[in-house]
Amino acid sequence: MKKGLKINFLSHLNPFHYGGGGEQITSAIIREGRERGHDIKIVAMKPKKFRLTSRVLKHRTPDLWFLFDVLNCPEAKDHFSRDFIDSIISGGNYIIGENTYVDICCLNSLPCNGVIGDGRKCVITKEDFYGKFDNSSGWKNGYCPVSDNKRLFTGALGCIFLSPLHASVYERIYPEIADKSYILKPLVDVELFTDRKGKRDIKYASFGGMTETRGFYNIREKFPDEHVVFFGLRGEHLAEKYNYGEVMGHIPYEEMPEFLNRVENYIHMPRWPEPHGLIVNQAALSGCNLITNDNVGALTHKADPADRTGYENNASEFWNYIEEKAGQVKSSKKKGK
Repeated sequence: MKKGLKINFLSHLNPFHYGGGGEQITSAIIREGRERGHDIKIVAMKPKKFRLTSRVLKHRTPDLWFLFDVLNCPEAKDHFSRDFIDSIISGGNYIIGENTYVDICCLNSLPCNGVIGDGRKCVITKEDFYGKFDNSSGWKNGYCPVSDNKRLFTGALGCIFLSPLHASVYERIYPEIADKSYILKPLVDVELFTDRKGKRDIKYASFGGMTETRGFYNIREKFPDEHVVFFGLRGEHLAEKYNYGEVMGHIPYEEMPEFLNRVENYIHMPRWPEPHGLIVNQAALSGCNLITNDNVGALTHKADPADRTGYENNASEFWNYIEEKAGQVKSSKKKGK
C-alpha cells in the first residue's frame, strides 16, 4: 500500500519487553510492519509501568486493530476490560492473532487438547488438573471461555495461527472461521541460527521438556536411561520428583545459537498440540537432529525446517495479507458513505 497504516497492536505482554517464543514472533511482525512504513502503536497490560502511557498514545482512529494474545496470563490480576475488547469487536476493523490457546483456555496449556465439552465448563476434572497435569494453581473453577469468546474470532477480519496444527484446533472449535484463517509461516533469523560444525557435547536436550505440557512423561518414557538436558524458564518439579534429567533453566535468546550448536539431538515431544514451537526451527537450522512426535506445529508446515530458503519471504507475505485486509476495510467505509 502506498500510504502507511495506522495500527493499534493490542497484546497483554509488550513483545519488546518479554522474550518468549510468542513474543519473538510478534516483535518480528511489528518490526517488519514498521519497516514497511506502518505506524504501529503497542497497547499492552505489561510491563505495568508503561500500561497507561500505551493507552494514551494509541491511535484514536486506527485503520486496523491487531489483537494478539489479548487474554494472556490468565493468572494475572489485571486484564483488558471486557467493555474495551467488545468496543473493538463492534468496530469490526480488527484481526486476531494467536500464539497459544490463551484466548480459548484460561487454564494452563489446554489440558483438554482442544476436545472441549459445552464451551463453558472444562471437561478435565479438578483432581486431574492438579494431579495428572501437575499444576499447583490456576483451576479457575474449571471455567471454559470458548462460548464467551466466540465473537472475538467470528467477528474478526482474519484469524492468524502459527501452524496448520494450531489452526485445526481453533477451526474444530469455531468452524465458522475456517475461511478466514491465515497460517503464519515461521519467522526465524536464519543468519543467527546456523550449523557451526563444531563439537556437540550435549547428546539430548529439550526446551520446556521438564514440564508436563511439553512432554516430560513422553520424553522419560522414550529415553528412560538417557541424560536429557532441559532448559527454559520454569519447571524443576517433575525432574526432581522422578530424579530424571538435568534442568539448566533459562538461556538468553542471544546465547541460544551457541547452545544449540552443542546439542546433538533436540527433543520436542509435547502432550498438547503445540501451536508451533519456534525452537524446533532454530534447532533444525543449527544442525541438531530432531526427535519429535505428531504434536509439533512447526512440523505441520510444508517446508523443511532445516531449509533456509523456506524463511525468506514469510514476514513480507504476512504483511501483504494484512495490507489487503486493511484495504478491504477502507473500501467498505467508502461505500458506506
